[in-house]
Amino acid sequence: MSTSTTLQGRMVGPLDKRRRMTRCLGCAKRRIKCEGGFPCVYCVRKNAICVAQQHSGHGMTKFVNKNQQDDFCGHHQKSEQKGMFIPNTETLGAHPLNFIGKDEGTRRLDYFASFIEHNMFTTSFASIVPDLLPLISTSPVLYHAVIAVGALDANRHTGGRALQGEKSAYVDSITSYHKSMGILRSCLGNRDVMQKDDILWATFFLGLFELLSDESGEGWVKHMLYGTSKMLQLAGPTDYMSSARRIFYDLFRVLEASRALIYNEETILSQECWLALQKSLSSSATRWDPMEEIITLMIETSAFSLRAGAIIENIPEAERFRHPSVALIAAEGLDVQETIYTWHMKTLLQLVQDGPNQYSNLALLYYHALLIFLSGNYDYFPYWNKIPAPVLSPIEISEHLTTMLYLSGEVLHHSKIPGVMLLFPVTVAGARARRVDQKSEILNVLSEIFCRGFVVANRIRDNLLERWAERDQEETISLGL
Repeated sequence: MSTSTTLQGRMVGPLDKRRRMTRCLGCAKRRIKCEGGFPCVYCVRKNAICVAQQHSGHGMTKFVNKNQQDDFCGHHQKSEQKGMFIPNTETLGAHPLNFIGKDEGTRRLDYFASFIEHNMFTTSFASIVPDLLPLISTSPVLYHAVIAVGALDANRHTGGRALQGEKSAYVDSITSYHKSMGILRSCLGNRDVMQKDDILWATFFLGLFELLSDESGEGWVKHMLYGTSKMLQLAGPTDYMSSARRIFYDLFRVLEASRALIYNEETILSQECWLALQKSLSSSATRWDPMEEIITLMIETSAFSLRAGAIIENIPEAERFRHPSVALIAAEGLDVQETIYTWHMKTLLQLVQDGPNQYSNLALLYYHALLIFLSGNYDYFPYWNKIPAPVLSPIEISEHLTTMLYLSGEVLHHSKIPGVMLLFPVTVAGARARRVDQKSEILNVLSEIFCRGFVVANRIRDNLLERWAERDQEETISLGL
């Protein structure tokens, strides 16, 4: 696709009172009215790619301050793909000067591209904008989903201010979200819907929108569990994936593994067919990836935790101290713990050779959280006190917490990894934090995640504050104070 895929209207001078117009290439050639947004009604009806007209830029006025020019050139870059403006890591958002002459839709896409640039969910996520642009230009459900995310990010960076004559970015984000949801519902009846990459990505961006706008996080869980999971399960695992679908699969794995652990729920990824798919993909890779492996361990540990809990639940409480299944679960837990320790040793050896990177820090953060999570299946219950089990001592837990808080800071301040990727380890750390300084650091991390747009962090903060207050009250009562 050429740079003409960005939506640009006919340029109108700053003193021109004509309404700014946008017309796609197809409608312009036929000299007909271009209606219905993007893609337009005509192109949708003809099943054609909706492409905006290119403009020469003659007559454009660009105001450039010498100091600003030097500053902005050092802080922004022009994407070679599709003419999109993408800020680099030095800036938090697109500068308003770069929007001169751009229509509203293009500005929303620019903010979307900027958001993606600053939120690298996986190592392969950087290439997703070029991969998705052909889909965005032909898929209304995906287009409105990404516009919803872009408009919401624009609202955050502009403080809710809108250009004269335009609706607010927040209103645009909500409108686009509901448009995408409506189209998605109508698409779900199609037989081949599970094979369509645009539908999969639309469900992700709709869920992402909810993480950015809904403090409860319930919408994200609903889309990830009942939407995307169901679609992937119906499509089934396959080694043959398009570039966009493979990136989506890697993204889904890490988010779904975290969701399963946070909410203590089942995931399709623990099914044998999906574990076999990942094993096949890993075996064909050119080198071992610690991040992929720790995600697999997260999925397997989550499944083990649910299975162990179900077994214990079916044993009468009076019999749990001597029931053989209890000892068996302890032994299995030690095997899981040993597998996690083995991963750690292998990762450290690789880091000695290659050095750390932003994703190795995240993988190590998951490692420490996973050990504490596994221990939590045992150390809260007395019937494992005299049986060898993967229980961490209070000192070990405190050491893991210290390392987790350090790594959280490294990930937040020295990488493009989005804060939402820290929700699992932060939740685990919060459940075990005892000292005032630990609690303070955890709240600071959640505040940083919230400030970066993921409002769901406030829900986790409130839950932790409530949990800490209840625990303090219980300890006060137990001491007879």
